[in-house]
Amino acid sequence: MKVNAVFEGGGVRGVALAGAAAGAMELGVEFDQCVGTSAGALVSALLAAGYDSRELSESICRIQWPELLRPVRGTRVPLVGRHFALFTRRGMYDSRRLEEVWGELLAEHGVRTFGDLRPGSLGVVVTDLSHSRGVVFPEGLRAYGYEPAEFSVARVLRMSAAVPFVFTPVRLKNRINGDKVVMADGAMAANYPAGVVSKDRPVLGFRLVLDDIGHAAEHQRVRGPLTLARSVVTAGIRARYALPRPPEPGVSEVQVPVRNDLDFDMSNDEAQQVFDRARQAAKEQLPALMSY
Repeated sequence: MKVNAVFEGGGVRGVALAGAAAGAMELGVEFDQCVGTSAGALVSALLAAGYDSRELSESICRIQWPELLRPVRGTRVPLVGRHFALFTRRGMYDSRRLEEVWGELLAEHGVRTFGDLRPGSLGVVVTDLSHSRGVVFPEGLRAYGYEPAEFSVARVLRMSAAVPFVFTPVRLKNRINGDKVVMADGAMAANYPAGVVSKDRPVLGFRLVLDDIGHAAEHQRVRGPLTLARSVVTAGIRARYALPRPPEPGVSEVQVPVRNDLDFDMSNDEAQQVFDRARQAAKEQLPALMSY
């Protein structure tokens, strides 16, 4: 069964999204177009590059997730380091490490630029902070004077996953007018970009379900700019799960169980457990969705 797919964003929950996608492929699902935001974009790119179920498992679960948090210079200075990083670099961790890791994964399948992908196979949602708008790359790159076929896929993924205050945003020079544009987490524009994916064939939506939602009600002390930033980011990721989220019209949704959001302190064994749990959940749900 050939489908288009939309993947929700959500920090390191991308491990679960990859597991659910693997489960779908093991049941015969073929992904034609994949659209995603943040972690969902990371998974979408691997699928568009041709990763199969086994390769997804081996690649995602071998990543050293704690190493993705590369502190920016000065962060470790006692008392003031992290505050300094927020005000000078707009993030505590260097987002370039994420670009490096995903660049290597894509290169294993011969993908470096969007020209290496089948046209229309990937859509990545990014937020243009300088103009307060959401954009979908690669097509949206033309508005900034870039030819999509020549632009780095990993660079765009870094933009989409640059969670504010956590990862440093990405600057892009507009080649048309010379403006310096700041790009960041696509979740601010559309965390679940179901409206972007093409409806020319059946659409599967991989939507995250927080199975420890009670944890979101725990009191978080806000005592300064650093804890405020952390609370804003955490609420931005978790708060929506406390409210009803009706299904998107025209999308058959796979509920992907997750527990963590920005907890990158995850071992390879723990990543494998998250991956396998989501893979099994998808395989349990998909027969009913596919028959429908």
